[in-house]
Amino acid sequence: MSLARRTLLAAPFIAAASHAVGQTGDWDKVIEAANRQGHLNLTHNIPPPLGDQWIAEFSKAFSKIAVEATRLGSSELMQRFNTEYSAGASKTDACLTLWDDTLMTWSSNGWVKTWRPPEAAAFDPKYVVRDQFFVIQVIRATIASSKTKVKEADAPKEWTDFFNPKWKDRIGMDPPWRSVAVQQMLAVWHEQGMTDVAKRLKENGVRFFNGSAGVVQALVRGDIWVAAVIEPPVISAIGDGAPVRVVYPASAIPAIGTPSFVPAKSPNPEAGMVFLNWALSAKGQQSLQDIVGAPVTRPGIGDPKLVPGIANQKIVLSTELLNPEKQKAIIDEWRQVFGLQ
Repeated sequence: MSLARRTLLAAPFIAAASHAVGQTGDWDKVIEAANRQGHLNLTHNIPPPLGDQWIAEFSKAFSKIAVEATRLGSSELMQRFNTEYSAGASKTDACLTLWDDTLMTWSSNGWVKTWRPPEAAAFDPKYVVRDQFFVIQVIRATIASSKTKVKEADAPKEWTDFFNPKWKDRIGMDPPWRSVAVQQMLAVWHEQGMTDVAKRLKENGVRFFNGSAGVVQALVRGDIWVAAVIEPPVISAIGDGAPVRVVYPASAIPAIGTPSFVPAKSPNPEAGMVFLNWALSAKGQQSLQDIVGAPVTRPGIGDPKLVPGIANQKIVLSTELLNPEKQKAIIDEWRQVFGLQ
């Protein structure tokens, strides 16, 4: 299938036949139990300060539940959860991360709670995976550039423009060994026929920063002029009035889903359930889109305020291209090219 014909609702997101267990016949009792627990350990990878702002909205709705939130990059988050659960149980009550095939391994291991939150009924089944993972948002990769350093006419519009020698030593990105979203972007580049991208970008003086937020901060400072980066920190910068523009290439837009889940075993299971159900609610979804700026998946929310919606874009989800073997190959290539072991 060509990129032009790929659609947002990719087959791998199609939910398995409903086999939910532990149904919450009385949701009020779940909320009561969560309030008694009074604590939620949340792990997520929403860029700061956006994650804190969104979590604050949950705290307004459920003031009796104190939230202890830990923000980690996607790779670090995966490693932490895997280490914890390999030891017997998760210390996290609810988790939001970027899609990775590792999630399906956790599912097969019995590490993820199977249930159906009340608010899940509003969602397209394509965003409910095995009644375990609930995709709440789509995060797109973009090309961002500095309005003070790059004229509108010169701003890169396509992925191939990222390799233009005129940007030498002025381009930045999050390294692929730290981010599944970057791995997806590189997979799309490969699908478009781009080869030896690690070598070419090294020759063009690509600079790495501490996560996507670090990339955008460098762009705002003028340390770099052009960046390939996921959209949340770019949207935040635009909302703050920073001189940054964002482009969604017409050829294809790499995107990755943000699934939320509750571990099968955790210190405060009901608190995790209450948070996840709130994240799926109209209020939780609207506030997530308003704060993070990227499009959410609940029907009826509408388009984001500062960037285009996904309806007329050629979205390519990570589930269409990425698998563990491809991810490893990408990371190994980049580590070798940049001399990292």
